[in-house]
Amino acid sequence: MAVRVSVINDFDVVVAGVRALLSPYSDRVLVVDTQLQAPPDVAVDVALFDTFAAPLSWQSRLAELATHPGVRAVAVYSFITDPRAVEDSLASGADGFLAKSLPATEMVEGIELLATGNRVVNLGSRDGGVSGDRWPTEDVGLTPREAEMLSMIVRGYSNEEIARSRYLSPNTVKSYIREAYRKIGVTTRAQAVAWGMRHGLEAAR
Repeated sequence: MAVRVSVINDFDVVVAGVRALLSPYSDRVLVVDTQLQAPPDVAVDVALFDTFAAPLSWQSRLAELATHPGVRAVAVYSFITDPRAVEDSLASGADGFLAKSLPATEMVEGIELLATGNRVVNLGSRDGGVSGDRWPTEDVGLTPREAEMLSMIVRGYSNEEIARSRYLSPNTVKSYIREAYRKIGVTTRAQAVAWGMRHGLEAAR
């Protein structure tokens, strides 16, 4: 029987991307739609907590998910592979950590191991790439990191808050934001917020 998987993220396009990545393996893993209400509408074997543009309080959200009666295991799915992120995720109740650079086959294997009660940490190639991922604004040339930075700006977070929650230096955050501004043709934060809201960078779920 296929492992039942739910993808947790505020952006429909992100969820759709993970679904598409796993769809060729539907005999082994089946992505199901669930609101994970109490009681849950559909019980799942593994919940994938996608960290793309997750709010600053993502650790508490992860902790709630880890104790949810309708979820057997939880794994963080992220392009953040800083050891501190892995440590914080496991400390918050995650059973595993899967990097977005993983090929689909390794991701499926990790999900299957999680469903059988194993702890899985697979950080992939650590090259910062993504495997079959999707994100808002990829069609206009923004990288996942640049899109995430703009989404966090739309949420109203400061550069310092973004840096802490994404395990980056403030200078790195500034570099991502500066490049994003250049690509979308804006010069101020207010312009960036307006652009982001027009282009799907406001949380949709």
